[in-house]
Amino acid sequence: MLEARLRAALHEADAHQAALEEALADWQATQPVDSLAQLAADKALKRLADQIRFRLMNLQDALGLRLIPATLGMLAEPYEGWPMQDRLSRLEKLGYLDAIQWLMWWDLCNRLAHEYPDDVAGCWANLQQAVMAAGDMLVLYRRWRQLLQGRGY
Repeated sequence: MLEARLRAALHEADAHQAALEEALADWQATQPVDSLAQLAADKALKRLADQIRFRLMNLQDALGLRLIPATLGMLAEPYEGWPMQDRLSRLEKLGYLDAIQWLMWWDLCNRLAHEYPDDVAGCWANLQQAVMAAGDMLVLYRRWRQLLQGRGY
């Protein structure tokens, strides 16, 4: 059952990873993007920005809600009663993630989910942070996968 949970978590994260990598590559090809007004004027660019936000938030959810518990379970860690901070700290000690960075991504995803359209400066700042965070989260996920593969998972 633990292996099935891990495989399912990896499958979901892999799908978000692939879509996010593609969206980031397309985003880099459209540079420079200078403002939300530019996004609003270009439907394809707006869809691309939405895809980056969506996939970033979904990858973070897949890792946090499914891969963290699946990884801890496969490592025989007694995580069930642990709060998220303890789970993050343990995975940080094992080399899977940086807990502070993870919490910053969580905060960013929360801000992305609750943006106010009239806060143009905030929305623009969140998008720029999302693009940077997406690249960093992909690096983390690739390393996580390598660590799991190195343990035979």
